[in-house]
Amino acid sequence: MDFPKSEIIERFSESVDYYNEHATIQKTTAERLANALQPWQYSLPEGPIIEVGAGTGFFSKHLIEMYPGRELILSDVSYEMVQFCENNFSEGKHVSFKTMDVESFDWPENKYSLIAGNFVAQWLKHPAEVMSKMAQSLKPGGFLLMSFPGSESFPQWRKYCLDLGIPFTANPLPDIEEVVVKLSMGPVKVDYYEDQSNEEYNSVYEFYDHLKRSGTGTSFTGKKISAKQLELLNNYWKEQNGGKVYVHYHTAFIAVKRDL
Repeated sequence: MDFPKSEIIERFSESVDYYNEHATIQKTTAERLANALQPWQYSLPEGPIIEVGAGTGFFSKHLIEMYPGRELILSDVSYEMVQFCENNFSEGKHVSFKTMDVESFDWPENKYSLIAGNFVAQWLKHPAEVMSKMAQSLKPGGFLLMSFPGSESFPQWRKYCLDLGIPFTANPLPDIEEVVVKLSMGPVKVDYYEDQSNEEYNSVYEFYDHLKRSGTGTSFTGKKISAKQLELLNNYWKEQNGGKVYVHYHTAFIAVKRDL
């Protein structure tokens, strides 16, 4: 199956309002990513800041508050997401907006003081390679700051599908170790940490509906399950968790500082 980039863009573009209201894991991760940036807030070299995959601005608002007056570019592959940000953050004259695909973008060397992305790397075909290109675009002393769900996410979902003998339809997620190793090959220092968080749903149906309505349900693999299999998964998942469906995210926070 070809990588469904056009479908990813289309689904996010259709879901702007719902995403802004209900993408809770993305919103809470943005707050934690901002907390991770605070120790380096005043250590950035001169130069523009760019956020990739800005979405509806969960992390953008933190950047605007932390860097008043600094040149800040908010970008996303979805024009509709960029328009949403422009409508909500255009009061800052230092803020500009750009529709761009980070995978095809020609990243210039020694350009940015900070490149940041919240919950975006999992939507890239080759996340480790793209992040390495971003790191090369940093000024000396500049930072790349990224958060994303790693390959150890969704253990319950994976286990319950295995128990039932039905397809596990979650997308493959970035391997954190592979990303760190790839980034470490450049003239940089890489720091990272990992942690876990859970979201609660009343049923698998509610979980799947949330993925669809938030634009995050695009399949990379084309795997599907039947209505009967979905019913089996729903009943089994709830049996194992006291009538609830808990979805577990294993999130990586990566900070890359380019050598001086």
